[in-house]
Amino acid sequence: MKHIVGFSGGIDSQACARWVLNRFPAEDVILLNSNAGGNEHKLTEAFKREYSAKVFPLTEVFPVVSDNWKTPGFAEKKGLDGNEPLTFLRMIEIQHRPPARNAQFCTEILKLRPMKRWHDANLQDVEFEVYRGVRRDESEKRKNTPFREWDDYFDCYTNSPLADWTKQMCFDYVKAHGEPINPLYSLGFERVGCAPCGVGSSKDQIRAWADRFPERIDELDAWEQKSELTYFPPIVPWKRAGFNTVREVVEWSRTDRGGRQFNILNTLERPSCESKFGLCE
Repeated sequence: MKHIVGFSGGIDSQACARWVLNRFPAEDVILLNSNAGGNEHKLTEAFKREYSAKVFPLTEVFPVVSDNWKTPGFAEKKGLDGNEPLTFLRMIEIQHRPPARNAQFCTEILKLRPMKRWHDANLQDVEFEVYRGVRRDESEKRKNTPFREWDDYFDCYTNSPLADWTKQMCFDYVKAHGEPINPLYSLGFERVGCAPCGVGSSKDQIRAWADRFPERIDELDAWEQKSELTYFPPIVPWKRAGFNTVREVVEWSRTDRGGRQFNILNTLERPSCESKFGLCE
């Protein structure tokens, strides 16, 4: 029996990996990581390399153009090379839109389908189960997450052993085992997958990216200029029609009262460490 954990570089998946490693022989554990189409921050990439070298080796999978569709061979029917490496920008170009809350296709295209391809290629005639670092208090959608259920997508049992944990419990658990933690958390970030997540980032998180890593905002602006598409779904109150450019979203992130009032405090320099999870102690 193999025990497969999707490892993103975030604290939930890291705590889940430790939970599994504490219970099963190391030779039966596989930590799968997808790089989200190159849309991760360099600190997350460095953290994953450190974790793989010092804690437990990661098995990397990479999205390709054919992952945009469920039907095999559909990329070629559209005149595309299905084996071409798929970046986040290339995905947006092919889909003709950025992901949105009601169309969060990025997760399936960039993570789940590459993992499924790896499963199909490497787990023939092998019994396995999947483990996820999903918590019920993350969102309304996940509030009823069971500890164990059959997953038709991966054709196996999927386990969510941390379903009734809090995020702070995940940090405490990992710290108790002396493992390194993604440094983005110490800089005040709550989400460390995509940099930034155009769907799930709050105003404060967008402002943090702009304050700490303005070069990342420049990169997204260049993406938008190249593709003539925008990275964010419509979230800026004063521009209700169409999508929002990254520059508009950053401007909005520095306002209060629904975007009606500029807050000068939002321009102050951030402290060197501002973790909400006790990482600065």
